[in-house]
Amino acid sequence: RRGRDPPPPCRYAKAHFPKTPTLDFALEVEAITTAKRSNLILNVDGCVAVCFVDLLRHCGAMTVEEADELIANGCLNGLFVLGRSIGFIGHHLDQKRLKQPLYRHPWDDISYIQGDV
Repeated sequence: RRGRDPPPPCRYAKAHFPKTPTLDFALEVEAITTAKRSNLILNVDGCVAVCFVDLLRHCGAMTVEEADELIANGCLNGLFVLGRSIGFIGHHLDQKRLKQPLYRHPWDDISYIQGDV
């Protein structure tokens, strides 16, 4: 590994989870990618995702097969959508508090449709 500490959720998982094989693999991949480019890190979202996989698979509440079925059915995607939704709501409330409109990026800068819309 480079000298960079992994994100806090990774450190917590290493200290408290029964097993962390998916996290260990992700950290090994990070060591290879950061040797090529310093910005190819395991970010917080990636860290949380691999920690959830390890937690589901090794918490003892279900079999690895049951955990893999939950993962295949998209339960981790739901957690990330929930987190983004909470962030969006917080941003909206902050804009209201500041009496500012919600930022809207210019449509023509993000549209994939060419011509008149």
